[in-house]
Amino acid sequence: MLGAIFGGASKILGGIAASNAAKARNRAAIQRYERDLEIRKRTHFQKLSIYSAKVNKYHTDINENDLAANRGYAQAQVALGQAQSKAVGQSEKKFIEFVNKKLGKTLASGATGRSAARLEMMDFAAFQRGQADLAFKLTRSAEAYETQVESIRNQQKSARNKLYGSVMWQPVADLPPIAPQMENTSMPIIQGFLGAAAGFAGGGETSTGLGGDMPLGSYESHVTLDGGIKLW
Repeated sequence: MLGAIFGGASKILGGIAASNAAKARNRAAIQRYERDLEIRKRTHFQKLSIYSAKVNKYHTDINENDLAANRGYAQAQVALGQAQSKAVGQSEKKFIEFVNKKLGKTLASGATGRSAARLEMMDFAAFQRGQADLAFKLTRSAEAYETQVESIRNQQKSARNKLYGSVMWQPVADLPPIAPQMENTSMPIIQGFLGAAAGFAGGGETSTGLGGDMPLGSYESHVTLDGGIKLW
């Protein structure tokens, strides 16, 4: 019986120890889980901070890119305006030269009638050729301006796309850690008590139930003088 008692106590204590060990493992798993959550949060905030700095730099670079493009447009416009002003000035100069030359030739030659008209036509044709050459130069200047403006626009667009590439992907938080599976801390104690109860029940089955713990086989029988039987 004492063995059953000691065995039952041992099982109960073992169940309590197992329960405490399970509780310790649960606490450790929860601490690891909370630490992983904190690391995830801090990592995400760090990513957001870096991304915010990139966004600020992106807007600054976009402004610089626009200013550079505007300077290029202004320079192209100035170059075209200068070419147009130069052409207009040359055209006026050619016209004045034509008029002076025409009047001078007509007066000097003394030509009249058809001869004078023929001279005028020849001089006017030369003047027209000069004007056509100036018009051609103006057309080429306008085409060069359009080409330069298109090149500036393409460079601006390419630079903007490249700058946007650094901020197009907003950081996303990492997947959260998997929540730990908690161990049942009550079951070891229950199992300990169940084991102890089973031990007690098994110990009780080996006793005689006669008020003592001595096995039946240990008793001796003797015949008394009066013919009875006495056990001791």
